[in-house]
Amino acid sequence: MALKRCTLKQAQLPVSWGPFSSRTPAAPRHKCIAARAQSSEARRTTLQSSRRDVLQILSFSLPALDRPSTAVAEEQQAAGQVEPPAATPEVQTLQPFGNAQQQYRLSIPSSWEKKDKAGADVLFEDPSRRSTSVGVTVSPVRVASIEKFGDLQVVGQRLLNAEQNKESTLDVSLIASSSRRGAAGATMYNYEYQLDSTRGMKRIFNTVTITGSKLYILNGNYKCDKEVGCDAPDAARSIGLLRQVAASFDAGKGL
Repeated sequence: MALKRCTLKQAQLPVSWGPFSSRTPAAPRHKCIAARAQSSEARRTTLQSSRRDVLQILSFSLPALDRPSTAVAEEQQAAGQVEPPAATPEVQTLQPFGNAQQQYRLSIPSSWEKKDKAGADVLFEDPSRRSTSVGVTVSPVRVASIEKFGDLQVVGQRLLNAEQNKESTLDVSLIASSSRRGAAGATMYNYEYQLDSTRGMKRIFNTVTITGSKLYILNGNYKCDKEVGCDAPDAARSIGLLRQVAASFDAGKGL
């Protein structure tokens, strides 16, 4: 705004009315240069602050979503106990779930239960295997879009860094990443990675987008059995189901 006023002052010409005349003096050149510098610095500071906000939200949102909601499940993980195999049918029906106020939607297995979880806008769990869950967080940000924050590779690396920085993490590796366009036009970044921690091995799905000054993170978790890992038939079915749920997630105006 300071730059625009400076330009207008420079453009003003003399105005004469009979014997009277007036001239608005042009703004000194050094003041215009200073205004430009201050405006550019303010934009850089705002962008840097906005990116820091997103990074902090990523760091806090992932731990909030990847822990089971029940104390029993927490104790099982701490003790290294293996959950019994889930009675997962070959085909599970997905049903739509939406939050019109927060403007997002997804499809979840009809048998899953909705749970309350601090830090999550919504969380669903598989009742036969509590460590299998899908949650969504919604946080206000000052970044206009996910592309303004970073491209697919940059955001993916920051997600992995957020996981790696947890004290319980032993190793984390990216399996797949992709981007797609939502129904309302928002770009969605999809990530699938494997997390090895002191609590066991997990397959994790994240879908991240920014639209309407909100950062949306979908986080899906499947805890693999200690003996057979993530490649057993039951694990493959559950992981495939989580992949479908993550692919159904969308956010934006009108949803």
